[in-house]
Amino acid sequence: MDYTLETSQQKEKLLKTIYTLQLKSIATFQTASPLLSSQRGMGMVTQHQVHQLADKAKSLCEDLDNVKNLLHYCQDNLVQRIPNPTGSRYGGVSGIHCSLDGSIYVTAESAPWVHVLSSTGQTLRSLSCRQTGKESDTFLPEDVTVTRTGMVAVADMMNGAIWVFNPHTSLSKGEWIKIRKVGSPRGIGVDSMGKILVADYAQGQVHSFALDYAFKTLNIHSVPNLQGPRYVSPAPNGGFVVSEECGDVKVFTSSRKLLCSLSSKYGHRFGNPAGVCVDMDGSILVADEQRRTVHLFPERGSPVCLVSTRLRRPAGVACSSFGHLFVADAGENCVKVFSPAPAASRSNRSPEAAGVAERAVYHSSRIAAMVLKVFFPSCCSSAESGILIGRWISEQNSAVILAVVHFPFIPVQVKQYLSEVQRVTKVSVSVLGSWSNSKQEKEESLSEFLEDLGTIFSHEPWIQISKEGDGKFWSCSTLQKHSNSPKEEEIILVYYDQRKVMLSYLHPPSDTATSTDHKADDASELSAIFDTVAKSRILFMTDRYDDGPIKLTHWQSDGVEASIIVELMKQASVPACMLLTLLLSLISGVCRSRVLKFWPLSFLWSKLSTCEQLGHRLQHLQVISINKKAQNQTQLMRKANIFVSLLIDVALGILLMSWLYRKNRIGHLADTLIPVADHVAEELQDLLQWLMGAPAGLKMNRALDQVLGRFFLYHIHLWISYIHLMSPFIEMILWYVGLSACLGLTVALCILSDIIALLTFHIYCFYVYGARLYCLKIYGLSSLWRLFRGKKWNVLRQRVDSCSYDLDQLFIGTLLFTILLFLLPTTALYYLVFTLLRLLVVIVQGLIHLLVDLIDSLPLYSIILWLCRSYRLAAGVKFRVLEQQDGKPLRLLMQINPLSYGSVVQTYRLPTYSCYPKDSWASLCKKLFLGELIYPWKHKGDKQD
Repeated sequence: MDYTLETSQQKEKLLKTIYTLQLKSIATFQTASPLLSSQRGMGMVTQHQVHQLADKAKSLCEDLDNVKNLLHYCQDNLVQRIPNPTGSRYGGVSGIHCSLDGSIYVTAESAPWVHVLSSTGQTLRSLSCRQTGKESDTFLPEDVTVTRTGMVAVADMMNGAIWVFNPHTSLSKGEWIKIRKVGSPRGIGVDSMGKILVADYAQGQVHSFALDYAFKTLNIHSVPNLQGPRYVSPAPNGGFVVSEECGDVKVFTSSRKLLCSLSSKYGHRFGNPAGVCVDMDGSILVADEQRRTVHLFPERGSPVCLVSTRLRRPAGVACSSFGHLFVADAGENCVKVFSPAPAASRSNRSPEAAGVAERAVYHSSRIAAMVLKVFFPSCCSSAESGILIGRWISEQNSAVILAVVHFPFIPVQVKQYLSEVQRVTKVSVSVLGSWSNSKQEKEESLSEFLEDLGTIFSHEPWIQISKEGDGKFWSCSTLQKHSNSPKEEEIILVYYDQRKVMLSYLHPPSDTATSTDHKADDASELSAIFDTVAKSRILFMTDRYDDGPIKLTHWQSDGVEASIIVELMKQASVPACMLLTLLLSLISGVCRSRVLKFWPLSFLWSKLSTCEQLGHRLQHLQVISINKKAQNQTQLMRKANIFVSLLIDVALGILLMSWLYRKNRIGHLADTLIPVADHVAEELQDLLQWLMGAPAGLKMNRALDQVLGRFFLYHIHLWISYIHLMSPFIEMILWYVGLSACLGLTVALCILSDIIALLTFHIYCFYVYGARLYCLKIYGLSSLWRLFRGKKWNVLRQRVDSCSYDLDQLFIGTLLFTILLFLLPTTALYYLVFTLLRLLVVIVQGLIHLLVDLIDSLPLYSIILWLCRSYRLAAGVKFRVLEQQDGKPLRLLMQINPLSYGSVVQTYRLPTYSCYPKDSWASLCKKLFLGELIYPWKHKGDKQD
């Protein structure tokens, strides 16, 4: 540091200026506040003076923010150079990411490697970017990030794909998994919600999507209208920041709305922005490849240039949790580490500011120490006199009373009992005070005896609760035994229902990401109280009928709450679960056998929804049959919800089966099925005859019309022959299919969906033929239309480029365009009719899938629990004032607020295998117009042909 006389004078002048502003503003505020509140007007102060003062104050605040930022940061503080681990064989380093533990992930240009480095630059691991089982099939990562689960994700611009490295595989080295195809991914990141962000350079979009446990993409969204997005990083507000090539840096909110651009907000001109990142303070850092600088854009104040020299071609940037800045310099092929915020700036405070902070901390701690919260169980209100045992939470200045130990007792035995309870429950249970419930006036001997107990059980403060004569409430006081100047604390006595608190589970607030610090502190305090009561379950197993030396009063003092039926079911569930586990292991072994992996069986298993539902239910049975105890409330509720869902599903299936086999309904259904199929075929024949004529007065191409009509009529003839060939076996097939209803109503509904798909297979074939023919003509017409305009589609760059054609190419193109254009109406009419029929079948199957998904995912046990015992699912608590008098403790009653129905369903909803439509309405209409095949109940990554 510079300790010259001139520098010292400048420092003194700066501190004196800031201190003068502080004193002047405080003095003016103290003078103006009573004057403005006592008179009606504003005296001689004009409106112009108010606006002028407001503008000057705003400008002054901006200047103070700039001074603070310039004092906090330092420029060009290079501390380390980390060379490229791949050496000079490939290009320079381009992508960089820094994890929370300080590890650095680096990629280089044209290098099929991802290197994991320590904070000091040592290589920890090198991941080869090669597909498993394909030695020559490598890919080149452009940028790198780490997901919330700790897996490495890279953007592959050459192959247009996003890869995730899965270390948890059967292979010892792990494997790369392609999770999604993207046009030309350039940058990649992970936002605050755990979603993966991908900057699509050619299409000018930023894609965001979640990744489930099976590496399938969910909740896909895109932000369009970007000019060459390069790097992307999470923003402090839950959104993301993206840099545009030779353009701007834009900030988006969590709802994918444009918040601002840095050039317009800060008035800063970029050359070619490259890497972007966000530091721990929420400031945005941008590397400028053209200007060879790194600028910091704080939330308040002007931009600060952190790096102005020693960079040749900066690419990616990353910030560590320790305050270091990592810049990938592709020009010098190394990673440069800067320290923009030295430690001295964090501790450089004036003595006056330090004194004010210390006084504020002392004042807040003094106020907190003056209030003592005592949580007293309402079940102990009629207990005999004794001592109070519970837990003292010193951080919150609270005491949670768990039980009352009655007289007579031996203090040594009480201490031994509490130490045993503390060893088992891991809860620091101790004697907190005394409890007096004498029906007469409090005797002096009893009072002296209770005070003497405080010397035996040393606890500070000693809580004394006693009954006020024949009153409804009790007096509460504290005794400071080891204090030189003991004084009475302000006490809040809170009554709570011990049974409900112990059996309930306090759910965390749903908006924890946006909640304030005050709400978070309240939630942690309530959580500590609920955990204390829940973990002290062994304390409540002792009732008054036990012959032990210690008598307790708590919510189970009159007898431990239990059910004979529940206990018998617990005993019977052990061998049942063992038998079920054995059967499931055999079934799983058969399912994993190689026989099912051959073509016919594997094809049927992947296409039939019945097989998918059976596999889903097998997973549910494996979850509930495992003999491992649930680790937390979420796992317990999940097992209970699955068990109740299975029971209700099987019960509904048995009811359906009993209805089908009563009064020979299977035979009536078989007799009705063949005439219905014939009637549908006849209606299709009439429809085709109508299309082969002049439908709705339209003039069609007769030759093509006749060819298509006869082609489809021949298919209907084959379908009718197939139905009549199978008619003798229909009743027997339905009879055996009806037995599958005993596996559950969802299995029966899936079988119904598969039967509908088989019975309408000819409609599906008509739709595929018409869609393929129509799609071929649409794409042919669009390609020939570009030929007319002297354009062509560039496959590599995914864009339309100019092209020159000769006369022969133009003549052939004109001829083909004319032929396709005049044949398009005939093809479009057939495509429209069969698409409408296909959509009708898809809607029916979709309704069946939605019903199956509702039965599979609805948390029935949680809903029943919410209806019968809503306090078991607690969202929070509310306090009702019982008595508030001067000089007496404030008495409150704590009541549990149950979760709402929507929160119960959202929290405990079970995952399903069903695939909801991934396309938006606009994308669906576009596919219908272009003639692309529609599979609304399949993932986008599934093969559709």
